[in-house]
Amino acid sequence: MTQAKNHSAPANFPPVQKHSPAFSLVEVVLALGIISFAIIAIVGILPVALKSSQNSMRETDATLIAQRIFSELKTGFGGNRSVTTDPGGISNHMINLATNSTNYLAFTQDGTVQTHTNTPDPNPSYDFYAQISISTNTGLTNLSRVQIDITSPPSAPPSARTTNSFVTLLGF
Repeated sequence: MTQAKNHSAPANFPPVQKHSPAFSLVEVVLALGIISFAIIAIVGILPVALKSSQNSMRETDATLIAQRIFSELKTGFGGNRSVTTDPGGISNHMINLATNSTNYLAFTQDGTVQTHTNTPDPNPSYDFYAQISISTNTGLTNLSRVQIDITSPPSAPPSARTTNSFVTLLGF
């Protein structure tokens, strides 16, 4: 008769587990590497996103300033139109739509008009300069082309400035 052999492990060896539910060190290191690569990529995109956001806000502010100037010019009657030139709204500057001219207004970041100037003075206390150009060479009587160029920031070097142009025709 044959005896059955006992294939059990000796008493001094722990039992071998075929399936382990834990992560190995290699898997943890790979996961950390992938996560750190993703975080570095996200952090690298932040400056671009911030610059894009600032440019968008500047364009929005420039549009609001131009709309304000156009609405002030449209509400007048005749060839001479007034534009507010101080924060309190007391002082006005007359712009003649019947003659070719160029006028400048300075604004703060919140769109408050500060002063009327004869030149685009790069004063660092102002965030926007509006150049209002009147051209009567439209081919029609009593109709002027009004172009407003909003520059920001005016005290920055020319390569760092942004200029937005807005044009309309105004009758007088």
